Amino acid sequence: MPLRLKTLVLVGLCLSLMACGFHLRGQGPASQLNFKTIQVSGGGSAAQELRKAIIVQDNVKLVTSDAQVAVNIINESSDKQILSVNSKGQVVQYRVYYRVRFTATLDKQPLIEDGSISLSRTLQWDEDNILANESEEGKLITEMQRDSSQQIIRRINAAAKGVNKAAAVSAASATTSAASAIAPTQP
Repeated sequence: MPLRLKTLVLVGLCLSLMACGFHLRGQGPASQLNFKTIQVSGGGSAAQELRKAIIVQDNVKLVTSDAQVAVNIINESSDKQILSVNSKGQVVQYRVYYRVRFTATLDKQPLIEDGSISLSRTLQWDEDNILANESEEGKLITEMQRDSSQQIIRRINAAAKGVNKAAAVSAASATTSAASAIAPTQP
């Protein structure tokens, strides 16, 4: 296939993806966050990764106090369990688990009171390559920490959207009932 034809086909595919409304997760108009400032408290790698994920957001500012949304990382843990063994009784696969518990408030009101995220990945284990196995395990845990930070942001955003919609509905109904109470009744 000539180079021009390949390029033309590739451009056509890209344009068709854009035309259908396809967006990567975390991008596009629906992913805009419903708050302007956020504070992250708590130690550990989960809080660090969450701070990094917030810094790259365009419309949200990471602050140390008086934030619209406050996230507290309560704890995080990782563990691994044997998934399978070979005929010699040696471990061939582990299941690596990562868990994070957090709370979130919106304007000092509880938004997510006891949020938890549990992730797991499969780790192939080679008894002849211990250092490479440990390095791979560390990479998996780091990947799960990044994934959990993105999930925390999405959960907080979804909960904030729900609170904002509920507030808008109650404000609209209060305005409607106040307007009907003021309007004179016809005899």
